[in-house]
Amino acid sequence: MKLRALGSVLISGMVVAACGAGADGGDPTVGSSSEAIIGPAKTGGRDQVVMLYASVINSNGSLGTRTCSGTYFASRVVVTAAHCLQNVFADQLFVYFGDNFEADFGQLGPGPNGMLPPAPGQPSNWAQADSFEQHPDWNAEQFYPDLGVVYLDRKLPFAPLPISRRELKVNQEVTISGWGANSAPTPTTGAGGRVQRTGKTRTLGSPTLADNHPEDPNPGLNDAAHRANIVKTDGRAPYANGCFGDSGGPILIEDCGQTYVAGVDYFGGLSCKDYSLYVRPNAFLPFLDKAEKKGGQEPLKPVFDCVAPNPQGTLTAFFGYRNDNGVSVAVPYGAKNKLAKDSKNQRPTRFMPGQHDFAFGVDFGNRDKLSWTLSPDNGKPTTINVDASSRRCGADQAAQSECALACRASSQAPCADQPTFEYCVTSCLGTTQFVNDIYPYCLDQNTALNVCTAGLSSDPANWVCLDGIGVFPGDGCQAENDALGACFSM
Repeated sequence: MKLRALGSVLISGMVVAACGAGADGGDPTVGSSSEAIIGPAKTGGRDQVVMLYASVINSNGSLGTRTCSGTYFASRVVVTAAHCLQNVFADQLFVYFGDNFEADFGQLGPGPNGMLPPAPGQPSNWAQADSFEQHPDWNAEQFYPDLGVVYLDRKLPFAPLPISRRELKVNQEVTISGWGANSAPTPTTGAGGRVQRTGKTRTLGSPTLADNHPEDPNPGLNDAAHRANIVKTDGRAPYANGCFGDSGGPILIEDCGQTYVAGVDYFGGLSCKDYSLYVRPNAFLPFLDKAEKKGGQEPLKPVFDCVAPNPQGTLTAFFGYRNDNGVSVAVPYGAKNKLAKDSKNQRPTRFMPGQHDFAFGVDFGNRDKLSWTLSPDNGKPTTINVDASSRRCGADQAAQSECALACRASSQAPCADQPTFEYCVTSCLGTTQFVNDIYPYCLDQNTALNVCTAGLSSDPANWVCLDGIGVFPGDGCQAENDALGACFSM
């Protein structure tokens, strides 16, 4: 299915214009070429109309790729179609904002899960998704509301386009743009994509029941309330029409010299002919307003997890953090990220979205006090104080503290390629869950191996370093490792 399987997106900031119709629903002019996106086309367009490139998990379990379109509408945030974000593999979702995809693809280097762009701050025409989300009411069976956002690991080198907060009128001339195909060899396949094209069309109002064709079903159109939040555009000559890879692509309108996003492409006719359907973003402003704030304006706070005694006779305090943004937040070591006892700099400087418990641990004595101060640029300073009387790890945190103590020891091993403390804890917990699900009678042996690991010193003889894989206990815990293996074979 064409525009639902590959798409382009519109993105814009939330700004209300003071004059004209670009934001208030009048009839702005567009001044762009009338050449179609499919067929002979005007290449190029606004920088803010970007391409999404993702590795995806196919229905048979294999990996494939998907390209869609999107629009940069807020700092570090792109708006796109929800279906473009289905079944993305691991962290392999990227945004391309150059003008020669084939030449610039080589900027992507190898990464842990596939590919990785140059680090933020380095020359690049790529950004990587820190996270993404579909509209909370997205229904894949109904293809409604087909709206999503992508949160980027960096700012793009141009200003975002604001989103129009009013409804398009009928028979309004508009611009469309995307990275999709410019021909359709068959009714359900396209060719010539991954090139940005821009054209002109006109709005036809909301779709009707007659636009739900059995050859390419769009069941969400059976609901009149859904149809009211969708706009149909004219794809007949001489107007432009979207094609494969343009899903999520924008309707762009002009007002007082400002370009606004007034629609997000999600559906088109067979063979990329006759019409396209666009989500009206003004109908979903709470979702988009929230997404704009999650581009770096939401809180980032440190979290204290608990204190546990370690095998060396001191105490270890475990910390985490909560980042309510969709983007990562960088806070470098220094006055804004200060914990004097963390002499090995275990605490992060890049804080990923979400709740992260047991992100690092710090040793201290019975008479010591720990103070972690975190002051993100867009938030208030927060200081956590911990001492020997602070909350101990309880039964509800037994698995986490067991793994965290084992990772505390492995993090001190003299291995060059160390995973992060949080990654180590997550992997350990995954192993424990696997044992609990498949070999529950081996949980005691699994715990014994973790406890043995926690007691190892940093002596190189105690560790096996496997670059790119992890750090594992050596001969010192061979008996425990053998016992767990024997239990698995029972």
